Amino acid sequence: MLLDQMMSVMEKLVKEIRETEPEKRDHFLKITSELFTISAEAIRISPEFRQGFALVHTEFLKYPECRETVEQSLAAYKQFVQ
Repeated sequence: MLLDQMMSVMEKLVKEIRETEPEKRDHFLKITSELFTISAEAIRISPEFRQGFALVHTEFLKYPECRETVEQSLAAYKQFVQ
């Protein structure tokens, strides 16, 4: 029951974000960007967060539909790091 309610809320949120005026969407994107900054900080300071982050990415790399993303990542690495 709670899951159904949460899915309904998420569906409404996505619809509202898609249909809202540009200023509100920009504000939402800025807030989302802040969450990424907080997540990066959590990676720096929290071994548990790093472990969870690594777990998700390790699992992601196992699947063939992720091949294009992995190939693009390797190409970017070669271009920008080496």
